[in-house]
Amino acid sequence: MIKYKTLGITGLWDKTESANINLSKLIYRKKIDEIKKRFKKNYIEVITGPRQSGKTTLLFMLINELLKKHDYRNILYVNLDTVIDSGIFEETLRFDEIIERAKPAGGRVYLFIDEIQRLKNPGKMLKGLFDLKRNLKIFVSGSSSIEIRSKTKEFLTGRKRETLLYPVSFAEYVDYEGALPGRLNSLKLTKKTLNDWAENEKKYGKYLTGIMENVLITGCYPGVITKKRRDERIEELAELYNSYIKKDIADFMRIENVEVFNRIVKALAGQIGNLLNKAEIGSLTQSNQITLTKYLSILQDTFVTRYLSPFVTQRRNEIKSAGKCFFVDNGLRNFSFRQFGSAENRPDKGMLVENTVVSEILKNIGILQEVFYWRTKGGAEVDIVIRSGQKIIPVEIKSGSVNQGALPRGYHSFINGFSPEYGFLLNRDRFGIEKIKNTVIYYVPFHWFCLFAEKWMRL
Repeated sequence: MIKYKTLGITGLWDKTESANINLSKLIYRKKIDEIKKRFKKNYIEVITGPRQSGKTTLLFMLINELLKKHDYRNILYVNLDTVIDSGIFEETLRFDEIIERAKPAGGRVYLFIDEIQRLKNPGKMLKGLFDLKRNLKIFVSGSSSIEIRSKTKEFLTGRKRETLLYPVSFAEYVDYEGALPGRLNSLKLTKKTLNDWAENEKKYGKYLTGIMENVLITGCYPGVITKKRRDERIEELAELYNSYIKKDIADFMRIENVEVFNRIVKALAGQIGNLLNKAEIGSLTQSNQITLTKYLSILQDTFVTRYLSPFVTQRRNEIKSAGKCFFVDNGLRNFSFRQFGSAENRPDKGMLVENTVVSEILKNIGILQEVFYWRTKGGAEVDIVIRSGQKIIPVEIKSGSVNQGALPRGYHSFINGFSPEYGFLLNRDRFGIEKIKNTVIYYVPFHWFCLFAEKWMRL
């Protein structure tokens, strides 16, 4: 039972409310661990991310963490969707006075505001509260991340820490199911442990392949994962996509030509992993370059797509401008086609696997890590390049089985040019290791890489 003070009939914080949430049935989000480290710091915690990625649930999970050490009277929560008159929130000094009156003697207060975008000027209000330097920790979120950002960015510089909550990661999905032994988390990936990993593939590979099938086809949104049947998952995706089009695209962005927008989404969905050719997409969707550029930006700003830039140095033969488009979630990508057949029988399986790997890397990269692709004008390429501090990690993806020694020509070119310490060749079911010059190449099934991406990007 999660307990807190909230809005009552007579005013703010005059009501004690209990949220009857079964925490054991929720998907634990690893972002909680990052935010917990800042509980004692006064930074405003701004939680953004795609619609229905679990931001409100994350707020309640944070409240639950606070209740382990604090009295419920120290926790104030309000959902602005339930507030008829939000004027009091716009008056910073008056709002602060109400918060101060609610404080237990000498206690620190944790203020949670959901659907913060409902306010006309939330950034100014939050800045005012922060600058008063009270013993106050503020958490805010809402269903429209693009609207939150537009209303707060000029006020909160230096005052906030932003948490981007993507849909559920592969590791969070597997942890939620609870079918794998915890000892796997401590098993390192080295030459000495390859036999152990091969045995793990025999024991658990089929199970992880089943999870991967779900991720490839219906994606990782919390509301989708928690549905047992595929038809229920597709219904959830339809609701999610239509809500996104209605609220973010039509209402907030005020885009009238939704048909063209949908055509652009579908065109991008068919070109995952290819160089982004705006002229071709414009021709396919009957849109001019100004409209296309605007819509591409909106798709990224609303966390539907992400564009990878080329990894470049000063070499003249490297591509330096064209990006590659990927979808944050395979479920939304497949919904644009209305195609949900088994991955094994689909001609776009390679696209689905590559998109999933890129998505999992994005969900797990740290502050000092960046993701690129690499390609030369002569056609040599590597699917993904992760820059982690001074390290450069090439990742090549194959949707089928591979034999050791099957490293593509482009990968050899990258090794010759950059001498990375290690890299990966992801495939369907093989573990192995190969050393080329000074570079160690790990052959790893892509479902295991997705499970341990956070750790293996930091070997």
